[in-house]
Amino acid sequence: MRELTYSYDVVVVGAGPAGSMASYYASKNGAKTLLVEKSQEIGEPVRCAEAVPRLENFGIATDSSFVRNYIKGGYLIAPNGKRIVVKGGKTDGYIVERKIFDKYLAIRSARVGTNIAVKSRVIGLDHNGEGYDVIIKHLDEEYVVKAKVVIAADGVESSVAEMAGLKTKKNPKEICSCAEYEMVNAKLLDKNMMEFYFGDVSPKGYVWLFPKGDTVNVGLGVIDSKKKAIDYLNEFLENPILEGRLDKATPVEFKCGGAPVGGPIKKTVKDNLMVVGDAAGHISPLTGGGIYLSMDCGSIAGEVAAECVKKNEFSEECLMKYENRWKEKHYKNLMKDLKYKNILQKLNEDELNAIADAIDGDLEDIDLKKIAVKIIKKSPSLLKYFKDLI
Repeated sequence: MRELTYSYDVVVVGAGPAGSMASYYASKNGAKTLLVEKSQEIGEPVRCAEAVPRLENFGIATDSSFVRNYIKGGYLIAPNGKRIVVKGGKTDGYIVERKIFDKYLAIRSARVGTNIAVKSRVIGLDHNGEGYDVIIKHLDEEYVVKAKVVIAADGVESSVAEMAGLKTKKNPKEICSCAEYEMVNAKLLDKNMMEFYFGDVSPKGYVWLFPKGDTVNVGLGVIDSKKKAIDYLNEFLENPILEGRLDKATPVEFKCGGAPVGGPIKKTVKDNLMVVGDAAGHISPLTGGGIYLSMDCGSIAGEVAAECVKKNEFSEECLMKYENRWKEKHYKNLMKDLKYKNILQKLNEDELNAIADAIDGDLEDIDLKKIAVKIIKKSPSLLKYFKDLI
């Protein structure tokens, strides 16, 4: 592959949303950039429920090639079947075809100058005093690419940052194991509303139904469970709470993967290197959603990389602007979500039902502090869980 013989200002590893956004902003701001992807096709395999935020926030026009449905909110469904409606805020967005969406982001990056190497795996990093020699294996050939800055966007199983000496390995008990069917002939409560089910149907996690136009993504995530996620999913398909709405549904695709829900890693920067996306723990510990965070943090990383290229300064001190910026925007909320997740994981089904019963009316957004006050008034026994929220 001819492009792998060059030296680059920036090498981004991983062409998911974080990596493609990072390479886009690095290239757009003048840095010579290479985007490396281990799969032979960007966007494969799909490992998520495919819900994305308002793309307009990133200056990305919605495109019918990848947008499958507009989402205006969701139903939170307790074990006893009570439905709580949430609209707006983080529930306002789209369901996309990730295979097409991820490739769209990579093409968008290529159009501003990024070179892309697919079916190329990073197998080593050697610091050369000025940057990194990135050792890349493509087919049976090895190439050495010089990079002034490496951006590790290689997902939950990240190895690139570890090669550079940063600790990114996730605690197995903090990985949410997910399984999902894309199904046809499913009946939904509302074609523009997501559905979330809580309780023993998905221990320490939840089940989701995301309407995707002609199909529905039906999946769940479990943490530190005795059974496999797929076993819980198959059982849920016949759960009476669905009132038979999936009885005639049949899968056309199966997806699985892991989501790191233990919060962000402690350090995302060192000399000549930044870490973004799932590799950095840029994912909500509460919801397991990470596309918005990955895209935003990737954008910041690309901008900072380009700034440092212009300064010809690649020290940790220079790149620290990236960590400072993403933490200023997102760290507080990530740590709140981690606290909420830890609370919810302790609740049994009776307690989840009590919480649902304490909530009257629809929610425009989820203000857990206000909700906690209502819960404690109605069920004082739950004070032990929620006292830190009030």
